[in-house]
Amino acid sequence: MIITYPIAIPYVKDKQQRVPPDEAYACSEISSGTFPMGSNKFWHGGVHMTPHDPATPIRAIADGELVAYRYDDVDSTDPYFDKVSYSRSFVLLKHEADLGETALGKNHAVFYSLYMHLQPWSKAKTKSGARAVNFHKKLVRSVPRVGKDGSPLLDKSNRPIMTAESTSVLPPIADGACHSGGDCERVRRGDILGFCGSIPDNLSNPSKGLHFEIFFTSVDFLDNKVKAVWGASVLTSDLPVTTKLVTSDFINVEKSVALDADSQALNGYRRIRIGRRSFWVEDTQVEKREVDLAAAKKQGQTVKKIRYFALSDRLRVFKENPGEFRKILQAGTSAVPWIGPWLMPGEFRQENADNVVWVQIFDVEKSKVYWAKKDEIKFQSDADWVDFQKIEESGPYSKDGFIDHAGLQNMISASSASTELGSTSKKNPMHFVVAKHPTEWSSANLEKRFDRVTKEDFGPSRLSLEQFPKLLKHIERLSFWEQIPGLPPPTEIWHAHPIKFIEHISRCMWLSSRELELIYPTTRQSGADISHGTPTVVRERYRAAINRNSFKYGVTNRMRMVHYFSQAAVESKSLNLMLEEETGVRYEGRPDLGNVEQGDGPKFKGRGFKQLTGRYNYSRYWEYRGWIREGIDFDRGWETDSRKKYPTIDNPNKVIEDVFSCIDTAGWYISVLRPAALSAMDRDNIDAVTSIINGGDNGIADRRLFTARLKGVLL
Repeated sequence: MIITYPIAIPYVKDKQQRVPPDEAYACSEISSGTFPMGSNKFWHGGVHMTPHDPATPIRAIADGELVAYRYDDVDSTDPYFDKVSYSRSFVLLKHEADLGETALGKNHAVFYSLYMHLQPWSKAKTKSGARAVNFHKKLVRSVPRVGKDGSPLLDKSNRPIMTAESTSVLPPIADGACHSGGDCERVRRGDILGFCGSIPDNLSNPSKGLHFEIFFTSVDFLDNKVKAVWGASVLTSDLPVTTKLVTSDFINVEKSVALDADSQALNGYRRIRIGRRSFWVEDTQVEKREVDLAAAKKQGQTVKKIRYFALSDRLRVFKENPGEFRKILQAGTSAVPWIGPWLMPGEFRQENADNVVWVQIFDVEKSKVYWAKKDEIKFQSDADWVDFQKIEESGPYSKDGFIDHAGLQNMISASSASTELGSTSKKNPMHFVVAKHPTEWSSANLEKRFDRVTKEDFGPSRLSLEQFPKLLKHIERLSFWEQIPGLPPPTEIWHAHPIKFIEHISRCMWLSSRELELIYPTTRQSGADISHGTPTVVRERYRAAINRNSFKYGVTNRMRMVHYFSQAAVESKSLNLMLEEETGVRYEGRPDLGNVEQGDGPKFKGRGFKQLTGRYNYSRYWEYRGWIREGIDFDRGWETDSRKKYPTIDNPNKVIEDVFSCIDTAGWYISVLRPAALSAMDRDNIDAVTSIINGGDNGIADRRLFTARLKGVLL
């Protein structure tokens, strides 16, 4: 999902996330506006944010539907705040997020973002140009054009000449009423919703800022029942792995006869020789004994010698030393297991060796592919929403405006004592709470919901019977829930810490149809808005494969995505060209590409999302997928020694006949075969990325244009 914070924060290179959250935390949770409880013991569904620069625009965090807005022309007071004015203007948006698709189904989240206490329109309207409020948009329909005399203008076929459809930005209606956004165009991420106003949190001096809130009607997506994976994926226990599967065999030996064995074991294995053949055995299968042997040149005398004997008449042996290829990936290693259900059958390798099922696992930091026993892999990813916990009150007070959940109260006390609210240096447990409680923006049952504020045991914040009606009037004045059709029941709402929610969900790289359209638009453009024009049907054909492969190969931050999709745009003409248009004759006789036979140039011309080229690259990919095998189908070092058997690939079109492989070749190339490409992407070095991927600077001008445009889309 492409999502950012309501205040613009520049992208910082080498960060895991698209936007670093520290600044957002530093601007949030002023003393009156913490989550999930305010200073008055009331439920508080969001946080109060105060940008360092009060003139900072408040922006839509993601594409979404304009549910409703309310703009006052000027701030006003009420009986409770009779000496100071405050802002009650707001914008409410609805968003949908694709959170992965697996063989078990799709994970999908629907959430709302609320921006309350915006500056009144009389002040906001003074901003112009790139700082102008622009969320309120209407579609201007196509209509017949008319001449000066009012009659319709016709074309050569006598058909009406129509005006082009367009989107018009309109000022919000600033009459203090709630307006539905049902007939408005979608709000786009980054659209300006307004500016910080006055928060009614102090009877004498309201804070300048914004109440920012995210809420849901369902949080089933937290359970991740479809076993999606995205974001950071880490091992939760140590995992033995190997770079090569070495299968075993069994041989019969005489236990009483000494083995011809090496005196030193290597990596837990010892080499033995039987006749002209050599084998490797686990060192635990043999034992060392001191034996008496006849002394050379000293007849009748013996000497003590060390010899090795089998502990069994049947030894398990290997042709190569398995220990040479083995290592341990420590718990906490960033690694992606290539397994189902997040990968579909046929999209990952599964080998049976010695009656054990092995699968591949990708070490993200080192760009290394290992084999691991499938049953031994223990991991979790951000898709599992680790540390997030759902809290729901029960009992007679569960529908009122106050926190009674004992566990949550203890967490709040501990969090306040041990952690600065705006700091990410410590894991604040309150940031991971997802709480179900009534919205504070409903006017229903106000007296019943807040009656306890007048009781003796409420504490220092207790209100008098004279103040209580004024408080209710104030809450009613801020409320909007019942004025907006289609909102869920006000007591059935879940709330998350909005900054932590954005920080977490921004790690999900799963692109929706609309988001992939922003990357590869339908309309062809030139210049700074460069695009090849990609039909919807083409994007959707490859979208799931693009999403899975991005995660599979560690394209897990937005800067990598910028370069990955920009390079692939030039290579494949934005998904439109998966087979190179040229004949491929220019690749003929190119030893650097492994083209050793006449006709290899055209046969192994560019194919796929990255345009895989040359017999060498094809053979490496074929070997990687297990379609050909070294030592059986070809000899190691064939590309530099003409006497060796080179790989035969009868059908190079195999990679474009299969949608997943068509995309997979690109991820494999940049992460496994040319891993330096990823570090160059992290450095935002377009020249280095191009050289590594293309072998030169072919198309560098377009690659720069695409990179510049996609930074605006993704960062």
